[in-house]
Amino acid sequence: MFKVIAKQNVNRVIRRVDIQADSLASKVRPGHFVAVMPDRFSRLVPLVVYEVDWRRKSLALIFREADSETSLLAAMKIGDPVFLLQGPFGTPFLAEKTGTVVCVGEDLGLVPLAGMCRLLKQAGNKVIGVVGFEERNNALLESQIRLNCSKFFVMYKDGTHERRGDVLAPLNKVLSSEAGVTVYACVGAGMLEDVRQVCLANKASLYIHLMPWLDIAASFSPTVPLVTGKQKYYPAVSGLVVRADRIDVKQLADFLAGAREYSECRRKDAASWHQPGVFARLKKFVWG
Repeated sequence: MFKVIAKQNVNRVIRRVDIQADSLASKVRPGHFVAVMPDRFSRLVPLVVYEVDWRRKSLALIFREADSETSLLAAMKIGDPVFLLQGPFGTPFLAEKTGTVVCVGEDLGLVPLAGMCRLLKQAGNKVIGVVGFEERNNALLESQIRLNCSKFFVMYKDGTHERRGDVLAPLNKVLSSEAGVTVYACVGAGMLEDVRQVCLANKASLYIHLMPWLDIAASFSPTVPLVTGKQKYYPAVSGLVVRADRIDVKQLADFLAGAREYSECRRKDAASWHQPGVFARLKKFVWG
């Protein structure tokens, strides 16, 4: 049986829910993700595991409240049962000592990035963090990542705190001053190709985390591939961290942009369903 044992509002739209999962807690490792069904009528929602509490045998999930399923999960009370929790999917993240490592992330990309920074530091790497937010009120996990970095850059697009701008400027500055750098990036569709170009210009190895693909997926099945050019990549099997030269980054960015637009439409439809007159318009559309 799975049940909610703790909840937290991280910021205005990001929620944390801890779910007791005796059968899964011992199997989950950093880099894994799970699929959640809040009730029997909802779809499977793929979520990255932020951390595991071995004592309570629980999984901490951090997600954006963006549609009916995630809103239902966020609205659950402590002690409520969760209908289904599947996983773990993917492969664990194996941190190796490579020298200097730059971890770049935005928004929910910081959920897996926090654990990756910790493991990379433990492996003996020099870890540099570059994170970006839309505004101060949307910041999350900033201090957790900062603790595991020898250098840390925070960018705010609205300029309300520290530096104004996106992650590209500090990333370019770091790569131009460091040699033999490996970059781990978990950014959105609009930034993905730009990060790749910066890494190419500075001859830095780039690994992409597919967390944004999970965040905007309209549905999930372990057997559904992420098509990249002529290849088919299966995140549920091969994991969420992939080398940039093994996939078509531009096609992935286009896919993420299209899926994000579709996800926003679903969210708006769900939000407007209870407005006055919606059911009447639906009846008129169906029956004339």
